Amino acid sequence: MKEKKITKRIFTSRSSIGMRLTLSIGLVISLTIFILSWSIYRNEKEQHLQQIHSQAEALLSEMTLTREWISSYNGIWTTTPGDYYLFSKDGYYQKSPAMVTKELSNLSNDKRDYSFHITSLILTNPENIPDNFEHDALIQFEDQFEPVAKIDRSGDEPVYRLMFPLEVKASCLECHDSQGYEVGDIRGGLSVLVPISEMDASLAKSRRILTFSALSIVVLVMVALYIMVRKMIISPVSALKDVAVAVGSGDYDARCNLNTGDELEVFGNTLNEMVSNLKISQDRLKERVTQRTQELDTISEVALIISQSGALDDLLNEALQKVIIASGADGGLIQLLEKENTRIASYKNLPADIISCFSNNSQKKIDFSLQKSIQVENINKDTCQELLHGTACAEKECEAIEAKYARIASVLLKSRSRSLGAMILFSEKENSFSPEIMQLLESIGNQLGVAIENAKYHQHIEEIAVLEERARISRELHDSLAQTLGWLSIKTELLEEDLKLGKIQEGNTEMKNIRKVVRDACYDVRESIDGLRTRPTGDLNLTAASWIAEFRQRSGLETDFQVSKEKMALSPRVETELLRILQEALTNIRKHANAKSVSINLREKGDYVELIINDDGSGFDYNLDLDKKHFGLRIMRERAENLGGSLHVESELEKGTRVTATLPIYPSISK
Repeated sequence: MKEKKITKRIFTSRSSIGMRLTLSIGLVISLTIFILSWSIYRNEKEQHLQQIHSQAEALLSEMTLTREWISSYNGIWTTTPGDYYLFSKDGYYQKSPAMVTKELSNLSNDKRDYSFHITSLILTNPENIPDNFEHDALIQFEDQFEPVAKIDRSGDEPVYRLMFPLEVKASCLECHDSQGYEVGDIRGGLSVLVPISEMDASLAKSRRILTFSALSIVVLVMVALYIMVRKMIISPVSALKDVAVAVGSGDYDARCNLNTGDELEVFGNTLNEMVSNLKISQDRLKERVTQRTQELDTISEVALIISQSGALDDLLNEALQKVIIASGADGGLIQLLEKENTRIASYKNLPADIISCFSNNSQKKIDFSLQKSIQVENINKDTCQELLHGTACAEKECEAIEAKYARIASVLLKSRSRSLGAMILFSEKENSFSPEIMQLLESIGNQLGVAIENAKYHQHIEEIAVLEERARISRELHDSLAQTLGWLSIKTELLEEDLKLGKIQEGNTEMKNIRKVVRDACYDVRESIDGLRTRPTGDLNLTAASWIAEFRQRSGLETDFQVSKEKMALSPRVETELLRILQEALTNIRKHANAKSVSINLREKGDYVELIINDDGSGFDYNLDLDKKHFGLRIMRERAENLGGSLHVESELEKGTRVTATLPIYPSISK
């Protein structure tokens, strides 16, 4: 099957339409010519046979007429005995019709190449015995009184044989009365043999002439047909094919010039027009691909700019520059919504007075571009007044804007369906800001909206972090330094009284206690400062291990730290909160637990990270102490729950305390 397909493909590729058309038409013409020649030959052959048959009939008719004449005179008398006679009398010899027929047959066979033969199924002369053909004809004559004809080629020379039945006449009864015949009976038959060698030779010559003529006509017709097909079909089709191949190879300048004056010329002109349109479409497609590529590059560049860290206004300023280049605008600005007013975060290539007008705009009177996601309009008096509606310089600047710019495009900067600002572009060209460019601007507007939202979100997160740090510092100062200073104030007053009373020994004891409290206060202050200085490094294991080492050195507690993974990839927010929870828990253990050892375990648990802190201190009854403030535990719980996590505390008197903080690795932080 595969070989058949390959052969068919090769034949198709090597056979042109002109060749196949020539062969097809030539085959039809050839068959027609050969059928016509064969019909002519058959007709000529039938005519020759008809001519031979007519000749044989004439000969038999002549011989039959002669027999009847002889029979009517009861034979003939001659002076020559010849080969056959009945009897002689007075020098004359009587011959019967059959004898005369026999002698005439011999004479014609010698001189005219044809012979007669008279025969019968009931013979009176043994020499007249019938052959196979005559025997079959005689039997047929008994049923049907019709002549019998046949071409016999069994001998040395082909002959045409025709046999007539011989009907008994009244004159025949004189000789054959004794045989019981009656008038009208079939006595026998008379046959004639006519040579047909000349007819065969004539037919063979005619056949050769017809064959040669047919072949000559076919060759001439094929040659003429090929020349005509080549001129009328092959050449035009080849020109069309060359154009098609050239276009398939990317050459859209190829053309065909046909002057055939028929459908092929119309087809050629149509093909030329199609190629021209295809070239235009190809050029437009290339332009669109180039434009789309530039748009994608612009989107990528804007995304890269947004992904970089830096001030929001700097990012917007750089992004606006890219947008102006990509859109072909002559200038533009970005307005941001901030509480009750708007502010211009960035602008490029705009006059100062226009910037001043937009800077004085309020949120309630913000320009029309913020009312729709994307919009393009021609600048005229109405659009200008709508654009600067509500500003002090609206009427004064409209004429200047209308004179300088022809088109304005405004794109809403939004995130999650919330309007955050607008990007407004000005162009001096009337055909600027195509639909494709506006789609690009809308996409960039959405990106910038997300960037603005993220910037506000990060600012909000930083504010929360600052507030939390302030709360932690205030709590630590309240729990440690403020209480210590109050205690020191009381103790120094008591020490002063003891000294006045001369209680030196009691004063020395109080001084030792005061020194110890001051050392602890200094430790607490240093610990708070170190906690503030500790920042996420991207590797919580390393940061926690460093802080725990300092805690072990200062507190003197036996501290064990274990991790389930060499390095945990956590967000900075999760790392910060876990570190603060660890610091708060260890500070509480040092101050309140009276513990000798602490074990810390940090591990990943599915989509969460778990921090477990155990101590062997005095513990406390958590359920009984719920009415107490437990300010440190509340801060730790708020830190965990703020990231979607949890904090669990287990403690019993004289059995230590277990604190478990569980935070998601990828938190969904609420604002």
